[in-house]
Amino acid sequence: MDIKAVTNHCYVMQSGQGVTRLIIKALYDTMDTILVNPGKINYLVIILDAEDELVNKRRREVYQKIEEYQLEKKIELEYEVRVFVCNHCFESWLLANESLYPLVEPEKESFFYPYYAHYDISKNDPEFMMVPNEREETIAKYHFHYLHDALRYRKIRYSKNKPDYVSTDTYFNAIVDRMRRTSHINSFKEFWNFIQEQNLIYTKK
Repeated sequence: MDIKAVTNHCYVMQSGQGVTRLIIKALYDTMDTILVNPGKINYLVIILDAEDELVNKRRREVYQKIEEYQLEKKIELEYEVRVFVCNHCFESWLLANESLYPLVEPEKESFFYPYYAHYDISKNDPEFMMVPNEREETIAKYHFHYLHDALRYRKIRYSKNKPDYVSTDTYFNAIVDRMRRTSHINSFKEFWNFIQEQNLIYTKK
């Protein structure tokens, strides 16, 4: 949907094409679009990965860029900005579906066994999962590979361009259920609470 077509109770989604591009270019491009279309947007909601940064540090980076934008344009924003940071990445949230973790221990020769032995995502908060010492990759990359191979072990294909299986209501509801029953995936809970607040506001209108 183009921003010009926005009316009440709808939204426009824009991909940031990764954290670096979002903070450097996509954020300013989006704010420029809102600036030349006044009165269309109540909230600018930004969702990005912390990757290996602390969640609050990543959030401050975004707010700093927004402050720089305001100084450059010499304007006050006519909409509210909310920044939500996945700790560590979107796949960290997806790992909260407990059914991913096999009920029966895989064979030690299995490609998934190293993940299984390293961290039980069904009992431990996926956001706290670190990278094994023998792996040379970022936490976000490891979380992606854990999710990818957990699904591959179940003969399900997953990629960022083909997220069909994790896009269902059933999969999403399992994550929400985990969030409600435990103290896990707090960065997801922050986003979830915001969505529920908006639903409540519009229901009352």
